[in-house]
Amino acid sequence: MKHKHIFFILLLLLNIETVFSQTENTEQTEIPPVDNQKVEEDIQNAYKKEYAFLTTQVKNLQTRISEYKSQAKKEESDINREISRMENLLLSLEQQSNQLEDDIFSMQRNSESATDNNELINATITQAQSTLSEYKLKLPETFEEQTEIEQITHLVDFAKGILSNSSKTTKQQGSFFLQDGTEVQGQILKVGNIASYGISPKGSGVLAPAGENNFKIWNSKDNDSVKNILNSNTLDSLPIFLYESSLKPIEEKQSKTIKGVVDSGGIIAWIIFVLGVIAALLIIMRFWFLKKASSSTEKILNKIVNHIENEDMSAAIKVAKSKKSSSSRVLYAVLRNITRDREHIEDIVSESILHESGQLNRFGSLIMVIATVSPLLGLLGTVTGMISTFDIITEFGTGDPKLLSSGISIALITTEIGLAVAIPALLFGNVLSGWAERIKDDMEKASLRVINVYKKIIG
Repeated sequence: MKHKHIFFILLLLLNIETVFSQTENTEQTEIPPVDNQKVEEDIQNAYKKEYAFLTTQVKNLQTRISEYKSQAKKEESDINREISRMENLLLSLEQQSNQLEDDIFSMQRNSESATDNNELINATITQAQSTLSEYKLKLPETFEEQTEIEQITHLVDFAKGILSNSSKTTKQQGSFFLQDGTEVQGQILKVGNIASYGISPKGSGVLAPAGENNFKIWNSKDNDSVKNILNSNTLDSLPIFLYESSLKPIEEKQSKTIKGVVDSGGIIAWIIFVLGVIAALLIIMRFWFLKKASSSTEKILNKIVNHIENEDMSAAIKVAKSKKSSSSRVLYAVLRNITRDREHIEDIVSESILHESGQLNRFGSLIMVIATVSPLLGLLGTVTGMISTFDIITEFGTGDPKLLSSGISIALITTEIGLAVAIPALLFGNVLSGWAERIKDDMEKASLRVINVYKKIIG
């Protein structure tokens, strides 16, 4: 019904527009009479036609919408299936990619392992060749052209031969060096490749490697024992020197001496050593000065006090003058001015003690300076030694530890000597300084006692 009213209004508006249009175009035209019933029937017919048309259009639209929905659902289903298929394909590709990465990593690891094994085999072959050269064994000329397996087989055969010879004791003519460096000819008894004995008319003994497959007598005290070994006699004990290789010389360890230790520390170590000797001399001299300054202070004081109590001032002055210690000199100055007022006498006491302080403090500051400078010089030696070590490493590398020992010796021994000088110097310096202060206190107490006794007895 709602559509009907709308349609009626539209037709009415169209008629009104037509009327106005005709009115504008035809002036002074008369409007014919209108049959309302006919108009209404026309409107009804037009509405029915339009309604039927719209109904048909609605049905067509509904049909098309239904078809679109069905098609959309089908396309959506197809798309979802395609998405699912692509997701499965992606997962499969990711799994394949991960598997390929694992395979690549495994291949790289196997390749690195094969490279390492190859390098290890080459290093082993090179080391074996070097070891065989120590035993003066020659490899075949075609050795370098052989495969690695063939090379290893040859090396194992040589090693078996060496082990077989190493388990035997052999005698042979050869030369070796005596302890004084003289080369002599004689018999050499070899126990495998780990020990040797040399016998000659000029000297016999246990042999030690001297380098380049040469030998030297290590201990000539075993002369009789070595001869008994050669004669196959029974021994209670067997002297032996075991060695690994005869190519490297073995030196007898030298006992350490003060000069050798200081020499290994270089010029800085010698400077510290000289300062230590000076400090030791100064400590001894300072000890002697203080011992002399404090000698018999109590005895001198008691004698002077006894003479003062007996009112014999000349005898008291004679006792103070006869002694040569610092305390006696201070007491002598007090007795010479004992008749003056107390304040003046105390000033004289302070002046006398101040005068004696130069003697009591003698060498004290110099000892403390040496105690302070010595560890600093040791630190300087440490820095110098480390710089020397790094220079050697830069030039020659770290292959030979003996090259590094000089720099390390300077670095460590200078510090050791510096502390060895500084610690006792600091200790004795403080002890002697405390002793000097106690002597000053004793002189002051003795002076005050003399003044008090005099004022009490005579004053």
